[in-house]
Amino acid sequence: MQHTSDSIQNLTQRLMRIINKHSRIEKLPIHFGEHFDLTAKEVHCIQAVGLKRGCNIKQLGEILGVTKSAASQMIGKLEKKGVLKKGKAPDSYKELEITLTDSGWKAFEAHKEFHERHLLTLKEKLGDFSDPQIAMAGAILSVVENVVDERMEELFGERSAIK
Repeated sequence: MQHTSDSIQNLTQRLMRIINKHSRIEKLPIHFGEHFDLTAKEVHCIQAVGLKRGCNIKQLGEILGVTKSAASQMIGKLEKKGVLKKGKAPDSYKELEITLTDSGWKAFEAHKEFHERHLLTLKEKLGDFSDPQIAMAGAILSVVENVVDERMEELFGERSAIK
């Protein structure tokens, strides 16, 4: 099937706008009580640690799609904010295990509730689309992600760890 350049260009422009808007949101502070604010990027790190309990720095980087160094820096920031802590992994004297503090679990739960509300809104807004149409959109996004992965490999010698 042949697609017009205009259709593909319109799709990529819309994706770029979505990415740019999401990037702006990721930088905004989210208030968690009186004592600390977190960016969406930090909350997503907390979410990853909460979902993959006992993960190490390398695993966290893979989950978030960032380098081990970037994950380590994020962990340091979140440790200072009192939401994460590093400790010795029970099965390895070399590895560190990342866990959530009580404050971290509160942020995790608040984010989980936000995502549940967000998912309900998306379900309502996408209600007129059939399952095959949603699956087709997912397939298209998968192709776009693969192209981005190829570009990352070309530019940085790495592919996205997230599939």
